[in-house]
Amino acid sequence: MKFGRTLREKTLKEWRFYSVDYKLMKKALKANADGGANEEEFFRLYDESQVKIAKFYQDKENWAIGYMQTLEQRVEDLRESATSPPSPSTSCSSLSSSTSLDGDIGIGKLDMDIVSTNSPTSAIEFGLQQGLEGLEKHERRESGPNEWLKEEYRRMGKSKHFQAFIYAKKSLTTFERELELVIEFLNLNETAFFKILKKFDKRTGSSIREEKIAELLEKHAFLKGDKLTELKESVSELIDEVNSLKPRLPEGWENRKVYTIGCFDLFHRGHQNVLLSLREFGYFIVAGIHDDESYFKLKNKYTIDNLETRMQNVKPYVDQLFVIASTDPLNYVKCMVSDQDIETGSCCYARGDDMLNFPGREWIESVMPVHFVPRTEACSSTLIRTIYHAENDEIRRKAAFAKTRYDGKPIDENGNVLKLTAGVSASS
Repeated sequence: MKFGRTLREKTLKEWRFYSVDYKLMKKALKANADGGANEEEFFRLYDESQVKIAKFYQDKENWAIGYMQTLEQRVEDLRESATSPPSPSTSCSSLSSSTSLDGDIGIGKLDMDIVSTNSPTSAIEFGLQQGLEGLEKHERRESGPNEWLKEEYRRMGKSKHFQAFIYAKKSLTTFERELELVIEFLNLNETAFFKILKKFDKRTGSSIREEKIAELLEKHAFLKGDKLTELKESVSELIDEVNSLKPRLPEGWENRKVYTIGCFDLFHRGHQNVLLSLREFGYFIVAGIHDDESYFKLKNKYTIDNLETRMQNVKPYVDQLFVIASTDPLNYVKCMVSDQDIETGSCCYARGDDMLNFPGREWIESVMPVHFVPRTEACSSTLIRTIYHAENDEIRRKAAFAKTRYDGKPIDENGNVLKLTAGVSASS
């Protein structure tokens, strides 16, 4: 595969405006009528590419350093919630069971690994606490195993410890992937500079490549990605710590079906990150996807990708898909969720936290737990749509280099979301 194609295919759509103008620089090497190089145009593009990639890196570094502080705070919140002693009403799902499967209450069964041998008083208090928890579990089981287990699932989902874990885990893993993408982008563009300079030497018969590369790396040492690689290593260490602080989940938690709904137009890494994170709530992911007509009614604009394309994009990340042919998804969800799953508590609903009051929440929350995960920073379909499908070239370029809100939408210098100048048809 030619490198120009590799550069384009491996670069995220919203980052292509920042990339080395490899194709245009190749064209400049063949620009003259006699087949000679237009050296003035070549070096104009070469210098402009350096400016763009430097701006990209500076923006990403500033964002990464600032966001790292947010992530460190989320980890600290998890540490605090993990070490805070649970109350009797919330501890059953996080401590080892003191009630056997046949209902016997094992008050004397202590997990001695977590009781200090230097504190007999602590051991006695811990034993009493486990005994009380055993009694409570016994009483709950008397009301029926399904009701007790469903209550445990809801209790865990609402617990401060679990919510702190989910937000820290999802945010850190998403951030780690983002750093990997940025490092890969820098490496690709470093290679692009090296290759285009080699082509220049070959085309013109000169030997400036080594000198130019030395100048490039001295001026733009960030192309090696060393600083971001170091930051990524710190993130990996935090992820390991977060995993070690994962709360003990109720039995059967990992066997649940997880339902979610979306439009998934212009499928991007934000969608991927949310869908990947749903595995924290169960093993079988069921996604509802709005058809083209209901999408238009919901958003007053056409999809860029048709229903079939959107389904193909989503399917690798889920186990089952169903189509929603209405602006109100409730009836479709009711038909997809079995009475048996509701009765046994083996289902839940999860989605990004960008829409807390989603359609159908009242009924859904009445029959299953509802969970939220943090969205991916600086990433949205709106950003991609504006860059590639706005009719005004100025708006496209402005969106490509614009700052973004938390929800990933591009904004102007006054904080207003950049708008498409006209509707975009489905055939765009």
